[in-house]
Amino acid sequence: MLNMNQLRCFVTVATELNFRRAAHTLNMSQPPLTRQIQLLEYQLNVKLIDRSTRSVSLTAAGKIFYREASKLLEHIHQVEQITKRIANGEEGSVSLGFVANAFYQYLPRTLAMLRDEHPYIKISLLQLSTYDLLESVYSQQTDLGISRIVPTRSIIESHVCIHEPFIAALPKDHPLTSHSKIRLEDLENQSVIMYSVSWKPFYDLLTQAFDRADVKPNYVLYESSTVNILSLVNVNFGVALVPQSASTFKLDNVVYRELDCGYPLDNILYFIWRRDNNNEAFHMILQKILAQDASWR
Repeated sequence: MLNMNQLRCFVTVATELNFRRAAHTLNMSQPPLTRQIQLLEYQLNVKLIDRSTRSVSLTAAGKIFYREASKLLEHIHQVEQITKRIANGEEGSVSLGFVANAFYQYLPRTLAMLRDEHPYIKISLLQLSTYDLLESVYSQQTDLGISRIVPTRSIIESHVCIHEPFIAALPKDHPLTSHSKIRLEDLENQSVIMYSVSWKPFYDLLTQAFDRADVKPNYVLYESSTVNILSLVNVNFGVALVPQSASTFKLDNVVYRELDCGYPLDNILYFIWRRDNNNEAFHMILQKILAQDASWR
């Protein structure tokens, strides 16, 4: 049976076409090298190398064996490297679930960083509702989630990844665009596009803010998608309160203003994951994300 040492010895000799140089490359003396080639030829019952006092050359069979043995050694090297990277968490796959507005700014920037830092780790993405995301992480269908809420289950760990204020989105010819900041009181009786109750975290947060300020907007439409809400603002359907990261959407007829309501009115998103996750690639990714988050803040 062939062994790796014999293959390496033969390929080195076939590359150098000189036993002395090949022995030096392999960091061994010449007689053991010659013996390995002889054993290889004996096991194959094929002459691979023609050797004289002046030259070394490959037989026709030796040339074919050299080509295939080189491929095999390269493949084995790749297998070794892949195995080591997987064992060290440097290669593998990680599933990442997220709620929609994580993709406005934060997630693309994070994915670009991970691509550069961990090119051998494949990240698969899945957009989910908040409650589907919680269940997906808990049931281990997803390694890592970006969620609006943190479940109370003790097996789940969390880390704040996005903490941003809400801002006002207005048609550019709206009278309130003359204000540098928009107060909730400014929206009394104004046509407001509100998040639908299916987008409950935002719906609850914003309707409670209006109730707290004793402001009664005219809710003209309820919509679950921030992009859809901004599209409606763009056609003068009304004004809206959206997360600050939504300002990355540059629409011709939409302007954004800072919101001043006297207390923090923020969109907070969390990384969530199971603490018993044994995916080494996941731990490598998580470690890098947490370190990068600290530097971004």
